[in-house]
Amino acid sequence: MGFAEPLALLFAGLYGVLVLLYLWERWRRRVEVPSLLLWETIREDTLRARRFRPDLLFILQLLLLTGLIGGLARPYIVGAGGGDAHRRHIFVLDTSASMQARDARSTRFELARMQALQRLDELPADDEVMLIGAGHTPEVLVNFTRDVAEIKQALQQTVPGDVGGDLTLALTFAANARQRSDVPAEVDAFTDIPRSQLPAPMGDDVTVFQVGETDDNLGIEALQIYQGRFQDYTRARAYVLVENFAHREGHGLLSVQVEDQVVHRSGFTIPPRESKGFLIHDFPGPGRVTAHLEVSDALAADNTAYGWIRPVSRTRVLVVSPPSPLQDDLTELAAAAPGLQLSVVEPQAFAPTQAQQNDLVIFHRFVPPAAPPANALYIYPPADNGLFPVSGDATNVEVLDWNARHPALQSLRPLAALPLQRVRIVTPPTASQVLLWTRTAEREFPLAFAGEQDGHRYACLTFDLEAERLLSSDNVSVFLFFMNLLAWLAPEHDGALVMNTGEVQAAGPFPQVPVEMRDPRGGVQTLQSMQPTIEPLFAGEYRLSSDGTRQTVLANFFDPLESDIGRTSREPPLFHPVPAASHAAEALPRREYGTWLYLLAAALFVGEWLVARRVTT
Repeated sequence: MGFAEPLALLFAGLYGVLVLLYLWERWRRRVEVPSLLLWETIREDTLRARRFRPDLLFILQLLLLTGLIGGLARPYIVGAGGGDAHRRHIFVLDTSASMQARDARSTRFELARMQALQRLDELPADDEVMLIGAGHTPEVLVNFTRDVAEIKQALQQTVPGDVGGDLTLALTFAANARQRSDVPAEVDAFTDIPRSQLPAPMGDDVTVFQVGETDDNLGIEALQIYQGRFQDYTRARAYVLVENFAHREGHGLLSVQVEDQVVHRSGFTIPPRESKGFLIHDFPGPGRVTAHLEVSDALAADNTAYGWIRPVSRTRVLVVSPPSPLQDDLTELAAAAPGLQLSVVEPQAFAPTQAQQNDLVIFHRFVPPAAPPANALYIYPPADNGLFPVSGDATNVEVLDWNARHPALQSLRPLAALPLQRVRIVTPPTASQVLLWTRTAEREFPLAFAGEQDGHRYACLTFDLEAERLLSSDNVSVFLFFMNLLAWLAPEHDGALVMNTGEVQAAGPFPQVPVEMRDPRGGVQTLQSMQPTIEPLFAGEYRLSSDGTRQTVLANFFDPLESDIGRTSREPPLFHPVPAASHAAEALPRREYGTWLYLLAAALFVGEWLVARRVTT
């Protein structure tokens, strides 16, 4: 016998308080007598000895206090009942995309679910089960419970997603839950990953029920749309990469279409464990691009991919510059780019109201007294401008470093540019990001920086782009950087958002909440944010809408690790039950009696109340 909460026995000191209260009640009682003669003859010690006489009411109160203290201490008897101790089981169910692969007549996930249901039926009725889904992130589907029906319902409702899974992370999560358990717990994993591929310490503590054998799979591993920010659909190109993950030759048919119009259809043969690329062009219009494989393989999740060709949307650009070769280069560039609509004014003719009528304003060798209410690009600001303090000039400097994380510099190599001839040494605003760096013998300073202020984006090139000749074949890196910078300053607001499953991106913004989102499988969610973040778990088209504003999100499943469904070995489960010695105290059944003591105390309270009422009446 023992106590689960032995510190509660400290409340036994209340016994003394009860006695003192009883004596105090007796001392203060007032009794009227006709004479004191008889009291004076009684000896003082005899009188005091007879003062404490416990009555029935005191005994009931004493028992009531004993029941409450005993209930708080939670007494128990170890080994009572002679039955076996109940255990806990943690089921880890793999919900990654590879579990959708079909072996014979069933998918791997269906086989794993059947094994989990069979294992569930073999457990004793008193055992508890926790169910964890091992998808992109571990998820507790059902916490520890003895309700077998709840576990079975969760197993039937769970489906694998079009995402890669991290079984090791899920098993680590299960191991932590196992350590926090106060009774022995076993971990069972239902997956297509062999036990031998798990980390050694983890594989020794987990019972792995492996499913799946075939490696028959061809999948689309990339769909890239090449379309410049200011190009129309006639110049768009698409590149599709198909990979054969099987160990034998693969055959199939690739079809590519824009909306409902097929633009490419060709058969292919790919050697084992190799890939093949397809370049598609001559698109008849903008819209959703769908690439689909017509193949007979085991995994269908990677047979379809999506892209988006933007429609022509003109960006109005105002150039504020004195007559210069740069002005001529920009005019020639606008003539070759259908998405650019260029207008030019000289600095003395510029008015702030003109900025509001354009998407982007380019200031060359001129900076207005105040920042305009529009996105702006400043090129080689004058020394006496009021927005960007100039502390000096430099000549013939080279780009020494750049911020590769900024969108204006993605996939570029500015170091390939020639030395910049004329540069202002400018102190950038504190809230801006430096894009390009250089240094002289005295100091380091930026060559380009960008930021956002009052809801408008701005960028500044401290070097004279006129001297570099923007369209010169010797300065391709400078030209590409300039075009990327224009695209960042005038972002595209129309069109679909293309992303990969498992990624998190912001959609919108929308005019109001809630935002309704319909996923590719027909499910509907309500998002309570005007710029919600979405994490697609299924490949396909998501439609978001709010108050007439709509946006399309196209999610692709590109994961070669999941598409490579072949398994080199099929390993039978090796059971790893938890030894009883590791939980000696918990291995024996323990029966507590705290609840019964609380019930006894309640009954004594009613009895004490009845006796007290009878005495007072």
